[in-house]
Amino acid sequence: MSELRLSLVGLSSVLFAFAIITCIDEPSLPCLTSSHRARCRTAAPSGRRPDFSGRENVKFIKQGTALAVVLAAVCAGGAYAQDNGEQASGDGPTLDVIQITAQRREASVQDSSIAVSAITGDTLEDDRIFSFEDLADSVTSLSFTALSPLDQEFNIRGITNPRLDSPSADQSVGIFVDEVYIGRSGLFNSDMFDIERVEVIRGPQGVLLGRNVVGGAINIITASPTFEPSGAMSVSVGNYNEVVTRGHVNGPLSDTVAGRFSFQSRNRDGFNHDILHDRDLDNIQSIQARAQLLYQSQEGGVSARFVMDYMDDESNGFHSVAINGPDPNTQGPWSAAREAIGQALGRPLDLRESLPEHPRYAGDTSDTAQALRREAWGATLDLDIDLGDVATFTSVTGYRQGQAFNIYDQSGVGPDNGFGVISALLFSFPVNETEEISQFTQEFRLVSAPGDSAIDWIAGAYFQSDHVQKYDRFWAEVPFPVLTTLSGESHWFNKAETQSYAIFGQVGWQITDNFRLVGGLRFTSDDKSGIVTGAAVEGGDQFNPTDTTPLSPLSPAFPEGSSFTTRYGQSWEELTPQLTAEYAPNDDLFFYATWSRGYKGGGFEDDPANPAAAQSGYDPETVENIELGAKIDFFSRRARLNIAAFSMDYQDLQVTQTDDGCLCNITDNAADAEILGAEFELTFAATDRLTLWAGATFLDTEYIAFVDSNGLDNSGNQLQRTPEYQFNVGGELVLDVGQFPEALSIRANYTHQGEMFWAPDNFQYEEAYGLLNGRIAFEPVDANWSVSVWGRNITDEIYRTNVIAFFGDEVSRLGAPMTYGAEFSLEF
Repeated sequence: MSELRLSLVGLSSVLFAFAIITCIDEPSLPCLTSSHRARCRTAAPSGRRPDFSGRENVKFIKQGTALAVVLAAVCAGGAYAQDNGEQASGDGPTLDVIQITAQRREASVQDSSIAVSAITGDTLEDDRIFSFEDLADSVTSLSFTALSPLDQEFNIRGITNPRLDSPSADQSVGIFVDEVYIGRSGLFNSDMFDIERVEVIRGPQGVLLGRNVVGGAINIITASPTFEPSGAMSVSVGNYNEVVTRGHVNGPLSDTVAGRFSFQSRNRDGFNHDILHDRDLDNIQSIQARAQLLYQSQEGGVSARFVMDYMDDESNGFHSVAINGPDPNTQGPWSAAREAIGQALGRPLDLRESLPEHPRYAGDTSDTAQALRREAWGATLDLDIDLGDVATFTSVTGYRQGQAFNIYDQSGVGPDNGFGVISALLFSFPVNETEEISQFTQEFRLVSAPGDSAIDWIAGAYFQSDHVQKYDRFWAEVPFPVLTTLSGESHWFNKAETQSYAIFGQVGWQITDNFRLVGGLRFTSDDKSGIVTGAAVEGGDQFNPTDTTPLSPLSPAFPEGSSFTTRYGQSWEELTPQLTAEYAPNDDLFFYATWSRGYKGGGFEDDPANPAAAQSGYDPETVENIELGAKIDFFSRRARLNIAAFSMDYQDLQVTQTDDGCLCNITDNAADAEILGAEFELTFAATDRLTLWAGATFLDTEYIAFVDSNGLDNSGNQLQRTPEYQFNVGGELVLDVGQFPEALSIRANYTHQGEMFWAPDNFQYEEAYGLLNGRIAFEPVDANWSVSVWGRNITDEIYRTNVIAFFGDEVSRLGAPMTYGAEFSLEF
């Protein structure tokens, strides 16, 4: 039995056993069993990848999970059957319910017909979640990879947006901050700070959240001003000389106006060292600030919140390492050249091969002085007007502007293994990306007032305007004279504009006390246009300007000395409906079934080889989603199980990969793709002082028909960057310390990700790995201070956060090593 099968069966068995225990705890009801059919597809073997696709194993988890759901649901409901739905009595702790606004009106997680994980600001601080990468360690169905802060890639339920480089490209996972959609990763704040909560919404949300939410959304709600004076300050120090300072002040400015100012400064040395330039790589220098004003009329009918934020972060760039691909029979020219030089020196080693025990600690010998700099600011105005018994009118206006500069070496010339000088003479392939971005969004919304009516509704309109200017430079650095014919240089300047309009509406009908139907529809119109200039520079090698004869296939993307300028543009329109049925037999059971459709706009290539390629572009992608979910509180609300099963059929799925002919990114529309999956989140307050949690996601993915730009048939392959399973387990224990009751908390969380492939061809793959994080805090109950020690990746796991195929090599960015430190916090 494979490792994957053992993991799947083990997890489903745990859930199954938990359901049985639930039944035993409720003797008034018998335990029920059922059998069912589980769909299991077996794809034709490709003959070129390891055998861990695991499609047969999906049936085990489907059967076990379905049986566990039935048992848990029936047994949990037994406590309420005899008293017509009233909560069972009992002493002991109960779980808090978090209020969310993911469906554009306030509701609890347990009463919302969507799969959503809500993380409070306190939990973010306890788990030391700063970044999206940290967030993915705590949330099932969410994974995160990144080449750089300008190229952040989110994956929810198998849908991702790898290499989001083009100014006209859209995300597959929507990012919202205070209800404002942020369309470019260059505009994201580098860290999350002073946050009220984060909502990770899974599955297409085509009606209320709109375009580019085909995989799901991450909804970040920052802490709002209040009329009660407060403040906080914390300082954290860690290894790699990390120092993080954050704080906020809050309070009333008048009877109707309150203000809040928050900030964070973060500095850290790098995990790696640039040998040639004698400086750190993967270091952090960032500062962020947010200022807010809140107005509330004395009558209570009008409120307005104005937010301004600023971000500035920079580093010496990131470290990457080129390693040989998994197939030893296909060796690229870089690997072959390195091995040949190694043989000539009497050391048959790849000169860029990492130290086997700790590859990320090896030095970097790239000729390129890498650099990263981002600066962005934004403003949001949120206006709410109470229209009495009719509705609430909401206006959300957002503007963001930023610029980013990034130089990195995508060939991965790097880790020194004792031959730093020699390996520095090898070919490197630097990339320079410069972006200037501005975005304006406006949403008007009417939400029906709560009341006795069986009908509730939401109606709105949305407008978005994006302007992006992007400059790309690709060139070769070969300081060794014999190899200068390998040089070449190409430039692109791309100026793009996106205009998007939408109108949407949703109606809910409470048919009975327990049953409700919800239907919605959104119409979206996208218009994208731009102008791109491409140029190949004569004598591309900066070390030998007279060399004008680059060697194929290392020549520029188009003939040297040539250039072109062309315009491009296209418009698309789409209807995205949704229909949901909700059933709540009592306050602790909630079931839903949803059919929905999602849409992601088309776009154009970032660095086209000719005018025809610039104008051709790629089509929008759409998805149809069927989802069944259950949200269950039981053991007198000491335990909670939220579970969902889903089937998603994608048409014209957008897939970005590297084209070997031009060394550039090409986005194709895969004809179809299919995703089947199941997920659960379980929380249990075992005692007043011990809380346990677990969650898991299982995916069965497949490209139905997909021949890529290189002519390779990827049909039947697993979707890229999509692990077949993920799970996390954790707990928090609170203890007395001498005369201080409940002052010590011990918290740990372990997340595990299964194997996955980095590209549609399923050649490059990442092995399964797990990360352990923990925190121990001392915080007396009546004190306004606390001290804590923390650690992330405590077992020092070696894993990769990004891989780019480069002529037989895997240019890899490695994840952070073990980090640890201490923090002091003060509230006032």
